[in-house]
Amino acid sequence: MTAFAGQGLAGAKVSDAMITLSPSSQRILEAAQACIDAFYAAMFRDWPGAVTRSAGGCTLSYSGDGHLTGANHVWPGAPGALTPAVLDEATRFFAAFRAAWSVIYTDTYMPDAAVLLGERGYTLRWSSPLMALDRPPHRLRVRDDTAAIRATTPEHLHHMRPIMAEAFGTSDAVNRRITRPEHLDDPGVAHYLIYANGTPASCATVTRCGDVAALWNVGTRRVFRRQRFAATLVQAILDDLAAGGITTSILLASPSGQPLYERLGYRTIGTTAYMAPPVSLFGRA
Repeated sequence: MTAFAGQGLAGAKVSDAMITLSPSSQRILEAAQACIDAFYAAMFRDWPGAVTRSAGGCTLSYSGDGHLTGANHVWPGAPGALTPAVLDEATRFFAAFRAAWSVIYTDTYMPDAAVLLGERGYTLRWSSPLMALDRPPHRLRVRDDTAAIRATTPEHLHHMRPIMAEAFGTSDAVNRRITRPEHLDDPGVAHYLIYANGTPASCATVTRCGDVAALWNVGTRRVFRRQRFAATLVQAILDDLAAGGITTSILLASPSGQPLYERLGYRTIGTTAYMAPPVSLFGRA
């Protein structure tokens, strides 16, 4: 699976070692930050009840649902944007909605953030390897009895929701945000799914940011796991992107999904962490 971006998956940890990036990987890292930001903007920031505010080069985003600790976040727009003043403003902002929230940062993009957040008493909610692929993927063994399709109808979107609910433990309300009918006409968003004898088995979402794509919410229902459905799905997505001229993609990997992405040729370019504020009070932590 990929990590679900609205809330965390248990078991993820921060890497102890900082990765040294090549110039090309550094460029992809910068593009990845823009892609992650664009995903949150498309999926959560324009939802009814959502509120977004700028603060010192950071975005403060309340999704409209106080329990979504990833969708309610501080997003730094540049490596040096996160400051004590921004954190103080964020505390006041989210307290007004009594919302749980996080500061999101990638260690290789913002190497000083960990020190600032540690000094302020922030603790890790979860983290995910940020992975990138900028070359043809390795060809994997895939299923020959089914094929991934791009969602083109509201019925396809409806079929994705129980997969997401089972794979990520997300509510129907959240899943409806991510699989909205208006996405069917949005060139920057594509949803994919794969069926097993007519039963929805696996799904994923792709967003496009210029010449880079991001894979999100790759999930498979339990009964279909370890049967190459996810490999078949992701391989088809990458082939589809390549046919459209996009050969660079990024994703936030879950522990269960990372081995698949490594076999495809993805490499880790950083660790993206979601940090909780220090006071464990509703509306503050």
